Order: sequence, then structure tokens, then C-alpha cells
Amino acid sequence: MHETTRRLICRAVFLIVCLVPTLGLFAWVGFTRSSPYQTARRRAWQQQLSQEWGLEVTLERLRTPTRGVYLLDRVRLADPETGERLVEIRQLELGRYQDEWLLRAAQPELKGEHILRLWEAFHERFLRAEPSRLRRAQLTCGELTISRTDGQGATTLSDVRFRLLLAAEGPQVTFEFRDVALQMAEPAQLRVTRDRQRSPPATRWELNTHSTALPTSLLADYLPSLHWLGTEATFQGAVETVHSPGGWQGEFSGRLRDIDLESLITERYDHKLSGRADVLFRRARFEDGTLTDAAGDVVGHGGSVSRSLLAQADRTLGLAAAPRVRALEADPLLRYRELKFAFALNRQGLRLVGHCSGPDQGVVMADGYGPLLQDQSEIAQVVALVQTLSSPQGEQVPATKEAYQLLHILPLPSRQRDRPTITAQGPFYSPLRMR
Repeated sequence: MHETTRRLICRAVFLIVCLVPTLGLFAWVGFTRSSPYQTARRRAWQQQLSQEWGLEVTLERLRTPTRGVYLLDRVRLADPETGERLVEIRQLELGRYQDEWLLRAAQPELKGEHILRLWEAFHERFLRAEPSRLRRAQLTCGELTISRTDGQGATTLSDVRFRLLLAAEGPQVTFEFRDVALQMAEPAQLRVTRDRQRSPPATRWELNTHSTALPTSLLADYLPSLHWLGTEATFQGAVETVHSPGGWQGEFSGRLRDIDLESLITERYDHKLSGRADVLFRRARFEDGTLTDAAGDVVGHGGSVSRSLLAQADRTLGLAAAPRVRALEADPLLRYRELKFAFALNRQGLRLVGHCSGPDQGVVMADGYGPLLQDQSEIAQVVALVQTLSSPQGEQVPATKEAYQLLHILPLPSRQRDRPTITAQGPFYSPLRMR
């Protein structure tokens, strides 16, 4: 072969094997680094995530530091209908290991009033998705900040782990977290399962705080009635509830601590009652959003009470007020030393049994001079509780918003006129019971 021919062949091989691939590589790198390509890629990701998550997803920047790992900067989730921002994440890292998606969020911030909207989107897109579309996923973050609706600060959760699993009953989500403001020996756990073995399918919730009392303000934006308990109230125990087409049903047991009686009673009704109280629920069951059976103990740690509340409890609640309570010329407010009683509540009625310390038996409330209220071993109709708190005239239930809210959750009797008795309930054997 002539030398000239050999040179041409070498030059052609160099061009095809070395120069052209190198130039092509430089061209590809330049193209992928260009602003139009990055913008198009970012928009494609936004569109895909919006379709999968059911929310409007925007992000400022998308990077791929290593193969199969993606970094999304300034991720924002918004309501697609109103455009209102729900969540903002400083950086979201995505990757995949085997058949599970792994996500790590840096400094996510969530508005408390949007928890329900965020959950609705997740519930519809993942728990109720077709089996073929379900994927295992795990989201972790060091800290999650939840701002309160009232603007009074925020709650910070740490060691947050959110995991989507495929259980035998159906899709299952577990959410574990710690409250930064509390010394939690073990994380609280919330498990949500879409039970597809039922007909029709239903969603089951299980919350267990373990050894830690969680602030009720964590869910106050989702359950507005928790605001009635005050800002310092906590709950320790377990709750199991099922949301079906017929409504909420389930059971719970645990202890509510540091209930603000002024927020619960004085600010909502016509009477005065202040101080802090603890409530231990030994058993509690509800169906269709209505409490059907409950028993427990109430302990108050002192405060003020109006004579009108004591007198009304004497008339409607089956309790006996001390004669000095009826003195017209006396101060309308009394300082009570102790409030302590057991209660049993169901559709047959309400019974209170006093347990205040002292020589007298059956004392529900006492001050430094002796009993203020005593039980009479009587069973009161459930509606009497509403009449007592609302201070009605006569026997009719007052037409007030507060009365309606209370009647909505109480176990009202049926039309059948049974003799008002509270039968002895069996032991509350439940896996939810506190150890």
C-alpha cells in the first residue's frame, strides 16, 4: 500500500475514532449546559411531578451530581386550583435503590392550615391509586417546620421519616417523628393504611405517642376543636380510627394533660371556670363521628368557678351544690381547691362519681371550707350536660353554636324511652391501651 494511502487511512481513522467523538462530546456537554436545555428539562420535571403528586410543583434548579441521583433546588408545592403555596423545600434529593424511591428533603416548611389539603392530594394519588402504579418510597428529613395558623410561632419536628409500603391489606404509610421542644425517648408513630380487603375500601389511622405527651396544637389546624383545650394541652396514648363512607369510627385511650378550663368553658359558654385539668380516658369509642361510650377520670388543680355553674349543675346534672353556693349576696366567683371525679358516658346517660380528698364521700369539687358539689348517685340525660354549660332557661336546649357543637359529638339517646341506666361495661381490652 502506497505511503500516501496509508496516511489518508490514518487521518480518516483519527477523525472518525478520536476527533469526531470528542467534538460530539463537547457539543453535547455544551448543549446540556445551555440555558434553553436546562429550562426545558426543569419544565418537564415540573410537569411530571405535578401529574404524579396532584399538586402544582415548581423548582428553581435541577442538577444531576451523579448517575441516578437528582437534586431539586427550591421546590414549591401549591394548590393547582387556588395557587396557594402549601410546602416549600430548600433542596430535595431523589434517588432509587432497587424498587424503592428514596427522597431526602432539606429544611421543608409547611403551613399548618394546609395539612388537610396536602393530605387529600397524597391520599388520592397514592393510597387510592391503581395497584400497577404503586411504588415503594421513603422520605426523610432532619427537621420539618410547621407554622401555626394563628401566627404564634411554629412547631419543629426532627428525625422525620415518611415511608410508603405495600402491605397485605393495601397501601400503607408510616410517619415517624420527634418534637424538637420535647425530650422524646422514642419517636411517635402515625400509620395510615388503605384497607382494600373491606367492601368498600376504607382508610385506617393508628397513632401511638408511646412514652411522650404530644402537644395537641400539632393537629389544631386540622382539628379546630383542639383549640378549645388551650395552647399547653398535651396527649399521651393511642388512637385507632377508620374513615369509611359512613363516617369516622374507632377508639382511643390515653391522657390529656394541662387542659385550659378557661379556654374550654369560660370563653365558650355563659359560666366561669378556670384552672388546669387532666383527663384520663380509660375507654372511649365513637361511631359516625359521635362518641358512643366513654369512661375515665378528671382531675383539676384549682382555680375559679362561678356560682351560676354550680347552681346549674345542681339543677340539671344530678349533683348537689352546697347551701352556701346559693347565697345571693356572696361573690359570684369562688376559688375551688380540688376538682376530681370519675365519669361514665353512653347513650343511656351520664354519671359522675366524686373522688375529692376529705372526710366527705362523693365530693366532685371542694374549696378550703368543704364540698362545693357532691354526687347523688344519679344518672343524668346526656342533653343535661349541654343545658348545664349553656345555662339555658327551662328545659329546652339553647339554640347556640356551642350547644350544637357539643350535641353533635355526644351519644344522644334514641326514640325508645328506656329507663336511664348505665350498665357495667366490660374491661377495655385493646392493643391501644397504655402500658
